[in-house]
Amino acid sequence: MTSSLPVARETSTVNPLIRPRILVADDSRVIRLAIMKILGTDFDIVQVENGVIAWEQVCQDSTIQAVLTDIQMPQMDGYELICRIRAAEEARVRDLPVITITGTEDDAIKQQAMACGATDFIVKPLDALQLRARVQAYVRYDRTTRELSEKSLSLEEQAITDPQTGLRSRRYLTQRGEQDIAYAQRHGQDLSLLRVDIDGFKKIYRAHGDEVGDRLIEWVAKRLYSTARTEDTVARVSGAEFALLATNTSLAEAAPLCERILAAVTTQPFSLGSVTVPVTVTIGLASLKEDRCDSIEALTRLAHQRLCHASSEGGNRVCKSVMDDDQATVEEVMLTPVDGLLPEPSLSLAVEESVPTPDPVPELEPLAVAELTSDDSSPSAQECDVSPLTMESPLTIVHNAEEQSSAIPQALPAELLGVDKALVLLAQGKGQLLLPYLEMLMREIRPLIELHEHIHSAGKK
Repeated sequence: MTSSLPVARETSTVNPLIRPRILVADDSRVIRLAIMKILGTDFDIVQVENGVIAWEQVCQDSTIQAVLTDIQMPQMDGYELICRIRAAEEARVRDLPVITITGTEDDAIKQQAMACGATDFIVKPLDALQLRARVQAYVRYDRTTRELSEKSLSLEEQAITDPQTGLRSRRYLTQRGEQDIAYAQRHGQDLSLLRVDIDGFKKIYRAHGDEVGDRLIEWVAKRLYSTARTEDTVARVSGAEFALLATNTSLAEAAPLCERILAAVTTQPFSLGSVTVPVTVTIGLASLKEDRCDSIEALTRLAHQRLCHASSEGGNRVCKSVMDDDQATVEEVMLTPVDGLLPEPSLSLAVEESVPTPDPVPELEPLAVAELTSDDSSPSAQECDVSPLTMESPLTIVHNAEEQSSAIPQALPAELLGVDKALVLLAQGKGQLLLPYLEMLMREIRPLIELHEHIHSAGKK
């Protein structure tokens, strides 16, 4: 699995309070004793007599910080030892400083040793001051290199891992998602993304505090991790929200995984001390192929929209589309020519309803309208029985109150209020009651307006 729970990190193998360890490989016992005498007070010396033993020691002992080697040795000479060190798979071994001890100033030997990867040369007879200074310099270099490498790995791990749960981070999910989508597109495979949210987490947090909230997040993270497949990527993307990237998985194939997650969380309540909390989660599901997404951003956004929709429906469920397929209906809209702008006598458009049909508008009781006169006399109230108009021609706009008697619209959709009743509501300061009807009206006429503007702009061209 690409996501992992927290594991103990390996601590640094170099302790600055302990004397640095140096490996000396030379078949001459006299040379080894001489080096021991010069460096023994400052360094921990490991002595071997040939390259074979030296190579084994380097591989086994991670505390060695530098190697001093002779060129001419039995079984494995200094050249081969240097080449093996530089070709090692482990970076610790590959980057070790290697100081070559030679008995001659022969440039050919130096060039061959340099070609193998030697770091420096010391010529016999040994100069104590020069030997000590060079070894100290390379030991400090090795220690600094290891510390920087460890810090770099630590920062990289922090960037891709959520420190609280041990799951992958949002940043890693985005990077891995781009790679998985590119692979799926090349091989014609599908890919699904699950967004998982803990239901009512804010309420639980306010009721029980930080400790319960943190432990609950970790508790859910472990169940997600144990439910996911080895090839899946599980990440924590925000406070109480997680994501699971399922490779080579269609929408239908991801559904059982969602059910397993719901079951894993709801099987038993979360408990901490005296606190016991029943836990449920909500899941938004989207897929690469069936939802026609082409990027991890689009896939994440769609899954989050479905998560929000499922949460608004009460939570503890899976949402793979905002509307079920059996709820989507298609209606025929007949458009008639307007001032000769439509090229055809009629045009039939198939429109998929994206919102439920609103409930019928309740019949309002007759309202009392205060008739104001030009003088300051008291207003007299008269009863006005206003009923919605139900004709079918376009809505006529009333420009002012004086034209009400002659400009009453000859048609208005049955669901909308009549103009007279609307004016009454406005006069009584109840204009907010008209907002639902205005919004419904705009939804009805917006497609016609857009079509009219499109045809009008096409006619100008």
